[in-house]
Formats: sequence, C-alpha cells, structure tokens
Amino acid sequence: MAVARRGRQEGARFLEGDGADEFMAAFKRAVVPEDRRAAARDVLPPVVLLADGGGGGGGGGEDPDGRAHGAVRGLERCLRRERGGKLVPYAALGAAEAARAARGRRPLTLTVGQRLCEDVPSRTGRLRLRDFQLMRDVVECALEQGPEAPQLTGEQLRDRCYEGRRGRGPVLRTLWRLGGGDPPTAQSTAQSPGWIALVLGAVARPVLQVLPRWWWARRCTRRLLWSRSTGWFADWRDIGHGRRAEEFFDSVARLVTGDGTGDGTGDGTGDEAPDEAQDELEQLLLRALLADLKAAVRPGRISPWRRRRATRFTVLLELADGGSGDPAARFLREYGPAAEELSCAAVVVVAAGSAGAAVPGERCARLSDAAAALDHATGSPEGDLEPLLAPLVPLPPGARQRSVPRSGPVSPPDFRMGPVAEVVLEGVALVAVVGVLGAWLVPMTLGGRDATCLGGPAGGPLSGRAELSAAPPRQQYEAAARMIEEENGRVDQAVRRRGVEARTVVHIGAEVARDQEGQRYNGAVPELRGIALAQRALNEEARNDERKVWLRVRMLNAGEEFKDAERRARQVVEDAGRKGSGIIGVVGFSKSLKQTQGAIRELGRAKIPVVGTTATADAMDGGRYYRRVAPTNSREARIEADFAHRGNITDSGSGGCSPAEAAVVVQDPQDLYSNEIGDLFAEQFGGDWTKLEYSPGGRSGGAPEPGGGRVTRQDSIEDVADAVCERIKEQPRTVLYWASRAREFTAFLDVFGDDTSCEGRKLTVLGGNELTTAALSGEYEDRPWLRLYHTAHVLPAGHPRGSDITKEFNAEYAAVFGATDLWRNDGRAALAHDAMQLMAAAANEAFASTGDVERSNVQISLDNGINKEGASGYLDFGRGARVSRDKPLVILHHTAKGSEPVLFCGAFAQNTGRVERWGPDGEFACPKDG
Repeated sequence: MAVARRGRQEGARFLEGDGADEFMAAFKRAVVPEDRRAAARDVLPPVVLLADGGGGGGGGGEDPDGRAHGAVRGLERCLRRERGGKLVPYAALGAAEAARAARGRRPLTLTVGQRLCEDVPSRTGRLRLRDFQLMRDVVECALEQGPEAPQLTGEQLRDRCYEGRRGRGPVLRTLWRLGGGDPPTAQSTAQSPGWIALVLGAVARPVLQVLPRWWWARRCTRRLLWSRSTGWFADWRDIGHGRRAEEFFDSVARLVTGDGTGDGTGDGTGDEAPDEAQDELEQLLLRALLADLKAAVRPGRISPWRRRRATRFTVLLELADGGSGDPAARFLREYGPAAEELSCAAVVVVAAGSAGAAVPGERCARLSDAAAALDHATGSPEGDLEPLLAPLVPLPPGARQRSVPRSGPVSPPDFRMGPVAEVVLEGVALVAVVGVLGAWLVPMTLGGRDATCLGGPAGGPLSGRAELSAAPPRQQYEAAARMIEEENGRVDQAVRRRGVEARTVVHIGAEVARDQEGQRYNGAVPELRGIALAQRALNEEARNDERKVWLRVRMLNAGEEFKDAERRARQVVEDAGRKGSGIIGVVGFSKSLKQTQGAIRELGRAKIPVVGTTATADAMDGGRYYRRVAPTNSREARIEADFAHRGNITDSGSGGCSPAEAAVVVQDPQDLYSNEIGDLFAEQFGGDWTKLEYSPGGRSGGAPEPGGGRVTRQDSIEDVADAVCERIKEQPRTVLYWASRAREFTAFLDVFGDDTSCEGRKLTVLGGNELTTAALSGEYEDRPWLRLYHTAHVLPAGHPRGSDITKEFNAEYAAVFGATDLWRNDGRAALAHDAMQLMAAAANEAFASTGDVERSNVQISLDNGINKEGASGYLDFGRGARVSRDKPLVILHHTAKGSEPVLFCGAFAQNTGRVERWGPDGEFACPKDG
C-alpha cells in the first residue's frame, strides 16, 4: 500500500516504454489540432491505458504501483497551467468520483458535464450545455421517483424540468414571481382569496406562467424532435421528424420510466433490468452532452469568445479494478456508439486502469500504435468506435519515473487581443462600413435609380404562341382515351400471339364533364395525353426487349373534383385482390384534395404502389407505398419566398421594380392544397405578411386560427379584392401570393380591376402551378396593370436547358398534338409521362431480377431506389425516398412574346443539367431541399 500511495502522490510520473513520447505528442495534437476544422470533422476513438503491460490480455490484477492513477493525474497536469487555471476544457474523474456515482446509481455523465462547465479556460466564454442541462433535469426527476413510485407522465415531467430551467434563468424566474409564484397550498386556499389573487389567477398566471412554460416545452420539441439538424433525440429513438411527431416530454417520460427503453419498443411495464435502465440513462445524457459539445466547438465567426475555442474537450477517467458495474467502464462502452451516431469530433477521451477493467476494445501492442490511431482518425468511422486498449509498460526494478512529461504541457493558440477589445474593434469597423455603404446607397435611392423589373416591364396582353384548340376539353380527353384503348388492344394481341408478360396500371383521374364545352382549359387532358404517350413508348421498348413488361392502362373516372376518389380506390383494392388481375399499381391523383388524400391512404393500406402526377401537397404523403414526380409544396414555397424576397418584381413607384417587402396570402382553409401552400409560403416569407381566408360557395371553415390580427376571414370575392387593395395602398411593394384555385383568381381580377379603389394601380401576383394552365390559355389577357409570376414543373419547349429526354418527349408531343398546342408547356403531360416511366422502371426491374412482376416485387424495386432521366427532369429516387431529390421548379413571367422563365432551379438532367443559381448573371443561390 505504501507503493500505491507513493504512486498517487507523484501525479505526473506515468509514461515509460516504447511509444511514450509518440503517444504524448499525439495526445496533444488531438487536444489542440493544427487544423481547427478537425475538431468538427475527425471523430477520435477513446484510449484506455492498462497498467499490466499486457494490453488487457491476461492480467486481471490490481494496480499496485499506482501507475493508472498517475497516468490520469499526469495527463491532467498537461492540461493545466503551472499556477492553476485550465489551458483547455477538461473533466478528470478519479476512482472516488466513479465510486460515488456507483453507490448513488447515477450516470457518470452527470459528473462529466458538471466538471466541463467548471473553471473553463479564460477568454473562451461561458460553456452553455442546453440539451445536457435539460436531460440532467429529466434524469434527476427519474432518479428521485424511485422504483416504487408511480410513473411520471409527460406533463408532470415537463413541469418539474421547467422548475429547474426556471431556477437557472432570471427572466423566467421573474415572470413566475410576477404571475403569482407557486400555486397556493391547501391551507391558503381554505381562506377566501382577495381580489388581487383573483386577478393573478385569471390574467397574470396564464400569461406569465402557463404561456412561457408552454412555449419553452414547444421549443424543446421543435429542437429535439422536429428539427433535422438538432433533432438527435428523434434520430436516436427512431421517431420521425416533422410537426406530426409527438411531444418531446411524452416520449422521454416513457424512456426514463421504463416504457420504450431498450430497442425503442418497450411494453410499458417498467421492470427492465437495472443495468439496462442505467445504460439508457447514460446514453440519454451522453448524447445530449455530445450534441452540445459538438455545437460549442464549432468555430465562431462573429463571437471572439467562440473563436478562442481552438481545442477539443477532454475527459480523463480512472477505471475500477473490474466488473461491468463500473460507471467509468459503462461510460466508455456507451461513448463510442453515441459519438459515431452524432459525428461528434469535439471530445478526446482517455482512461487508465488495471487489466481487469471491463472495457472491450481493440488491442494495441504499444503506445505508439494508439498514437498512430489518434493521428489518423477519420470523420466517418466504419463500424463501432471501439476503445483502443494500450499498455502502460511496467518499470524495471529500481527505475524511477519521470516527474514531468518530456514535451511539457499543451499549448493552445495565444490571442494577443482580449475578446472585449475585439468586440469594440469589430463594432467600430461595422459602423464604418455601414456609413460608407449608406453614403453610397442613399444618393442612389433619392435620385430614383430603380432596378430593372425581373422579366421585363409589365404591360400588354399576357398571351403566347400557344393556340387554343377548336375542340372542347371533353372531346380532346376522349381522343386521348381512345389512344390508350387502342394501345391496350395492341397489348392483348401481343399476349395472345407471342405470350409476352403484360401487366395493368390503373389511372385514377378527374372527370371532364360534357356540359363544360365553353371551358378553355382542363388539366385532365394533358395528363391523359402524357400517359398515352408513355404507354406507347414503353410498349415499344418491351417489343424490342423481352426483359421488359408490356403495360395496359385501365382508366377510372373519379368524378368532378375527385369526389368519387375513395370509392374508386376501394374498387381498385377489390379488383387487385382477385387472382390474375395483373394490377401492379396506380398513377394519377392530379390534385391535392382531402378526397384524393383519403384514396391514397386506402391504396396504401392495401399495399398497392401509387405514383402521383401533379399533386404537390406534403400532406398527400401516403407512407411507404406512395411516390410523386412533382416537387412538394414545401420545396415550392421555399423557392417562391426566396424569389419574392430577392427578385425585383414589385412596383417601386418610379418606373422600376424592387423585391417585395410585404405579402398578402389568399388561401382557402377548406382546400388541402391551398391551405397548406399558403401557410408554407407565409412561414418561409416571414416578416410582414397577411392572410386572407376565403372559401368559395359559402363553405364554412370555422374561426380562423390565431394569427395576431394577421389572419382575417372574407365572406366574398369582393371582400378579398377590397382587402388586397387596402393592403397595397398601405404598402405598394406588396406581392399577392395566390394560393387558391384558378377559377377564384379570374373572379378576383374581374373585381379588382373595376370595382375597387385600386383601379389602374400596379398589382404583382405570385402563384403556384394551379394558375399555369389558365395563364397559358390566355385567361388573364388584356390586364396591363397585372404583373403575373407563376410556377411550372417544366421549362418551355425548346429551352436549351432541357435534357435529351425532355427534347425527345416535346418532339413526340408536337408530332401527335401539334407544335402550338396549348398544353405543350403546361407540365402536366410531362409529369404524367414520368409517373408511368417510374412505375414501368420498377416493373421491369422486378421482372429482370426475379422473373415475377407481382405488386410486392414492384414495391421492392421502388423501395430500393430508381434513378432515371425523365421528361420533367431527372428522377432521383434514392433508397426509400418518396420524393425525387432537387426536382425542377420553374417560375414563369408572361409577356406578349409568350412564357418567359425568370427562375429555374433543380436537376433537369443527371450530369450537366443541375441548376443551382438563378437571377441576373446567376446572382442568387437556389434554395436547397430541407
């Protein structure tokens, strides 16, 4: 025992033997990397120094000479200045701290996080561990409950965690006190409350206590479950991101009380093994701590305190002599998977102990091997990030250990100027830059030099080279249906004569009524034409290649506005269940409506693959069995909001144009597409926006959602026009975002131009694909005061950015339906064509790989991912993806010369067709998918 005591007193006498110098140098390079990006990129494995010289291979004894303890204290000394104070942020835990954690059954990460926050290096600012502090409160609540106490509900856990957050925040603490403090006890409530107490209970407490607590809990849910960048808890527990995810405190309450532990599918009984429960809590705290440290070590570009964080965080542990219950050993076991999943490169972990420590890992023969592993760590480790077990070579008899490491302490970069001085200097520089820019810009503004309008000046009829057919939409629809029936006959003939493989794809579309002879446009026409062209091309390929499948198309009419969509879906489910039906999937559903949403879910429950054409609402997602070839509303709204903010589209009042400074959103809360894309655009636009809710036909939608006075309900299209007019008069640089349908937009324009006080005033409108077909048909001609921008899913025919497949499709369409046909630039035909191509690609893949073209095999092909050039752009469906990545989106401006693209972003072709910038001379970057 005297030898062990002497070893503990001589803290820095710890490393001898082959590779000691190399290890110390590698350790210091890991703590203070030469490349600051390495601390955010290169994930380091933990290193375990074993004191028997065998690398953990066969000792199992104690540490009689105290070399493990001396190693921890020697490394700690390297991280401190000679006269105290940390050179780098670290936490050093000896056997005593681990023993206390084991006795209290407390995760060791609690102590590690607390030590990292104490005595941080000077000039690096306060270390804020937001997620760790929250999870620490969660774990403390769970430990206080005890095994016999009733399980905590999510609401109870939220309230108790908020108490801890309130104790650390002076603002929340002050609001709580102003709201009346803690709830009255039973003794105080027995007395009659005074009028002050009544006021506090009725007004102050909901505003100053309940609302802040609700907002705090919602922010926790948004950060840990909804966000894809910070939602590590959702990734760990395999909870889907997005606003449909459950509340965070409900999920974590099930975890810490035993319901949902282990593999994430707990039975709720709460009787899991104690060690497993300890592992779960350790994992929870460790992931929270690593997520915070990963964010903290990221170099700051503005804050001078963050700029001084040029080192990694270091954790030094002393292991017990053996046993799986050692908290330090548990910490090491859980650290590797957590650091790998979070890609956290911000931490260096070194532990020391005897060979009996229960830490599995990769054995190293010498310290130099561990040093090489630290120097060559990568940012994407393959497999588990296992600890490196390296030997502490025993000293020969009579030898003395060095009292000081050969290369001295670590040396973080030295900043000559203090952070406060840097802040002052940066502020002075910023004021100077703003003054110079102001002196340059103000005269330009006062002089009336406005930017050129994006897409050219407004005015003139919004017409183009497209021509309206003399035939009404119903007649054109029937002609396309006859093309499909003729091709079906060709398929039946090939089956009879040649015995080829043939399958059926069902198309569910909307009705084109016979009494709509005067209607100028109907989107069902180009969609059916695109399917007809695709079917003919695909069967021609199958005729030339016996490894491909012939396709029939069965057309089902879902009625006006898809009113019978769910009934048609049930009919498909029933028919597909019959033996020999040959049905492999469904294409169609061109509109985002509640009835089409329900139909897609009916088909999904029956495991029938569906490929949507032009329906764009995110809410149409029908799970694993639904895919779409059109971009989603969220992508479209993100691009449109960026376009409105950056593009010179609104009238500046002096002959030029400027970006929009405000927006008015018109939406129908009873329409799935309209309500969703209107909300998404307002959210992405931010700033000064107003919503006008209008449901045609007197459909009642109830009271509008709370919007702080920014959401109003209108009873008629005349009220909508008046409200838009008033808003434009208040702020001329306002864009009208039309999220409702095209029919209501035509009525709005009739009223706005003639019956409001804004007659003759310029109006800028930005709308979705719903307006495209109507605009191409000349529906909005002879309105010189209208500047109209709207989206499409394809570039106009003949545009040089189109891929070879796009040009081939446009040529085929022109050959069959005419080069000046109205629908050629609409995009619906190309999307329907691509929907058939995607379904056929899955069927051909199933046939080539298995020889069996059943629906299940088609779905497997879709799940495995399909990449294919399409008429509407590159179809990039990765494994499990249900939306094509970077699907093209085009914003058109109509002029007297025709459709003019002013923005186009996305993957128009696989190799050379990806467009990432828009605007004059590519001035702006295209928004990326979330």
